[in-house]
Amino acid sequence: MLTALSYPHIGRTLDPVSVTIFDVARHVGVSIKTVSRVINNDPVVSEDTRAKVMAAVRELGYVPNVSARRLASRRSYVVGLVFHNATWAYITEVQQGVLETCRKEGYGMLIHPCNAKKSEDQQEILRLVAQQQVDGFIFTPPCDNAVALLEELEARRIPFVRLTPCVRQGPSPFVAADDWRGAYEMTEHLINLGHRRIGFIMGNPDHQASHDRLAGFKAALEAHRIPFNPALIQQGDFQFESGVTCARALLGMEPRPTAIFASNDDMAAGVLAVAHQMGISIPADLSVAGFDDVPLARQVWPALTTIRQPIYEIAVSAAQLLIRLLKGESVETSFYELPTTLIVRESTGPVGDPESLG
Repeated sequence: MLTALSYPHIGRTLDPVSVTIFDVARHVGVSIKTVSRVINNDPVVSEDTRAKVMAAVRELGYVPNVSARRLASRRSYVVGLVFHNATWAYITEVQQGVLETCRKEGYGMLIHPCNAKKSEDQQEILRLVAQQQVDGFIFTPPCDNAVALLEELEARRIPFVRLTPCVRQGPSPFVAADDWRGAYEMTEHLINLGHRRIGFIMGNPDHQASHDRLAGFKAALEAHRIPFNPALIQQGDFQFESGVTCARALLGMEPRPTAIFASNDDMAAGVLAVAHQMGISIPADLSVAGFDDVPLARQVWPALTTIRQPIYEIAVSAAQLLIRLLKGESVETSFYELPTTLIVRESTGPVGDPESLG
């Protein structure tokens, strides 16, 4: 319960709910305009003054009037996060990273679904702009495939940042993980365990990450002089069910693969499910690997060997970039790539007797 607070130097007793920008200015001994600049993250204010104003804001419990702020600046102070057909674990991590960053900077977040292949969905994005409900956007894959929409946003000078886009040209910045390197390292890990017949499940072809991971897989095979076998490649879509379907196809082969590398953890979990149903022991008879290192990777049995993609950090970086653009700040480069990490768990092991491997 909120209680009234007495501030003799202000000359009256304040209810935290009714504290105004005038009270903050009087408390610090600065102008109302200075307080407004601090609240709006204006770089003109000195760090000393900024610290004093923010201390007063916390002490008095001042909450800025969002409606007045929007009216004065003709901005919504809302960032739009656009997604389509994303796995639950991925979009949850992205949402958390964007939301936490926006809150620190005084922005809200609007989550908006958009099928890049539907013109009506693209028009809905433009309506958000026209109605001044959103100041800028973060596009997750495959929403960045709506080239005409992105060109229209650029023409209207609406800032946006993309995550792992297919088209990597253009003035808008983007953030991605090093998917090629991650897939290369995972494939090399399996090769070092003695695997030569390795099945690969590709992700949604509308995502650039799917192609980068396949390219990394191929490059590792070539580096170790292992012939690429197209028959061992199955097309998935990042969903658990597609992992099940692809695993049945791969494990029905003669001879079947000794390892399967799925392009994300959801599909790898589907592989584990099929292997259990067929009585195939993991990892004694089959090694299974994933990509992303979402919580599911630690929850399945056996726990998945996977590539940790810094999804949260990618989202934070994208939100920080967008807010910098919204503030009119310059961005040094248009491409930000974050490293991945190989995480070895119980789902992968050597082929046959470890001592017999050359």
